[in-house]
Amino acid sequence: MDKKFCKFCGEEIEKDAMVCPKCGRQLKVVKKEEASSSEKSSEAKYDESSKFYTKAWFMWVMIIFFAPVGIFLMWKFHPEMKKNTKIILTIVFAILFLAIAFGGNSDEAITNNDSSNSNSNSNTVSKVKVEVIDFSGMSESEILTWCKEKNLNCSFKREYSDIVSKDGYIKQSVNATEQVTEGSKITVTYSLGKEPTTEQKNALRKAESYAKTMHMSKQGIYDQLTSEYGEGFDKESAQYAIDNIEWDWNANALAKAKSYRDTMSMSKNRIYDQLVSQYGEKFTKEEAQYAIDHLDD
Repeated sequence: MDKKFCKFCGEEIEKDAMVCPKCGRQLKVVKKEEASSSEKSSEAKYDESSKFYTKAWFMWVMIIFFAPVGIFLMWKFHPEMKKNTKIILTIVFAILFLAIAFGGNSDEAITNNDSSNSNSNSNTVSKVKVEVIDFSGMSESEILTWCKEKNLNCSFKREYSDIVSKDGYIKQSVNATEQVTEGSKITVTYSLGKEPTTEQKNALRKAESYAKTMHMSKQGIYDQLTSEYGEGFDKESAQYAIDNIEWDWNANALAKAKSYRDTMSMSKNRIYDQLVSQYGEKFTKEEAQYAIDHLDD
């Protein structure tokens, strides 16, 4: 036979008792397990219902100022409200929230677009047109000066030409009398002369090698290129190499002078003579004097 217990204090009572003899409370007799479960459920409901976020006033505050949270609280903690009322409130406040959230961004985007268009129009209007002149009779420095005054970006390039001699004017990217806006780019092309033959290219490479590794003079390299005991190039190819090599001959003369001083202990006068001698290094007098003047640097 199952025992009966008071649901309030847990005291064992008679089967047909209507009042607990211990706590004196009127009761309906239940099993101890049921009484314990009921008490826990009641306590849980009381604890949750006492929280501020379950109150109606807090729900309305959140609906007004932050609709998503308010709507959630309404559905979660307020079963006393009619379902239709909840649906209507949800739809109305959701629409208002979305309108406020995205309406402001749209207005800002429109404002930014108007500002951008205004700036673009302003920049377009402010750009000045410039009439380009003929650069064919001008030097590079003169062209750069003119372009700077007109606020244009001018540059130069070189290409081979069978018609135009070396350093001659070939073309300009914008023709004379044409108009461009300030800041535009113009490229002026000059001639490198006729494209060299394979023999001329090889002679130039040899000349650069002698200048770099042996610090030879221009005349000394020419003689070495054309010598039957040297490279054996024809005079035209050797002359092409000498005309097109770009080198610091003063630096080569100085390197040779230091070599004579350090390895042969020669005086400055003897070094100078050796540098300019046709039987020696064959530097020019100016290059040799530069070497002597900077020998002790």
